[in-house]
Amino acid sequence: MSQPSTELRDNSAKHQYEIFSGDQLIGLAKYRVSGNTVNLYHTEVEDGHEGEGLGSQLAKHALDDVKAQGKQVIPSCPFIAAYIKRHPEYQDLVQA
Repeated sequence: MSQPSTELRDNSAKHQYEIFSGDQLIGLAKYRVSGNTVNLYHTEVEDGHEGEGLGSQLAKHALDDVKAQGKQVIPSCPFIAAYIKRHPEYQDLVQA
């Protein structure tokens, strides 16, 4: 039995990237924008969905979006910081 497909969205009204399975919100990454920087400060995945790679999908989506906007990131969420450490191609996004 295959997993339902997921959809990633930027809910700018709530300042969070969201991941859905069907119509169910199953994870989010909260952010604050200040000028040319995006502070990714909290990532969570619903109970029962841990270990499915959803947090990594959220991190990749958020970082790719920040990059597409030409902004820099402040990875104050430990999960996002660890993701960047494991994926050095995003290191250039981190605000010095």
